Amino acid sequence: MTWRALRRKLLAFHRWLGGLSALFLIVVSLTGLALNHTELLGLDNVAIRSSFILKRYGMSTGADIVSAPLKSGEFISRLGGRIYLGTEPLAIGGALLGIREEADYVAVVTDADILLLTPDGELVEQLELSSLPMETVTAVGATSAGAPVLVEADKVWLVMDDWLDFEPYAGDYSVAALKTTPLPDALRAELLNSFQGDGVPLYRVVLDLHSGRLFGWPGRTLMDLSAVAVIILVSTGLVTWLRTARGRGKKEEAAQ
Repeated sequence: MTWRALRRKLLAFHRWLGGLSALFLIVVSLTGLALNHTELLGLDNVAIRSSFILKRYGMSTGADIVSAPLKSGEFISRLGGRIYLGTEPLAIGGALLGIREEADYVAVVTDADILLLTPDGELVEQLELSSLPMETVTAVGATSAGAPVLVEADKVWLVMDDWLDFEPYAGDYSVAALKTTPLPDALRAELLNSFQGDGVPLYRVVLDLHSGRLFGWPGRTLMDLSAVAVIILVSTGLVTWLRTARGRGKKEEAAQ
């Protein structure tokens, strides 16, 4: 292959690669400029609470809130894998299955554990299902006499008075689905504020956009490829320039 043909291919490849990587290079350049002037732009003083951004950082937007009212007027809610009483976090827990309220306790049953609360909402104990006789719980029910039962896929357990002992049960029972209800707007907003804090600092968003981390491994891969593209563009540009300069030098020597 002659140098002229190779040069044409290099130029075509150079143009194609430059056009393909231009967008990513612009993003890297703009975000780099912003990061170099963080104080001037006040990036640390701005918080982002966009649902898209919150999801990228694993922060709930509130769409997954599940809440159930108590007789006291309070709400038991689950948000982001955590169980709340009102806006007060109680514990990390599973999906809500049922709530049993008695005069001296409140039992919150999830598919991973049981939370035992005082009537005032103080967490007394968290019992993981792995430490109890049952392997999983699919529903909460009651016998005809009103005693609570926990339902497994193929077995039913009678709950004793202290919620620490359980016996196999073979009698009649009924299951009522957990009565969920949307939180009042003010309480929902307060709960989200408690969970999300001030949101995500703009500086963090710009930094992660600069590195591609905002979009996970695909974003990092694209930014890595754009960096490789820059190296290739510079290399092929230098090679073309050097060969052109050398050719001109030879022509000038021949002319003399």
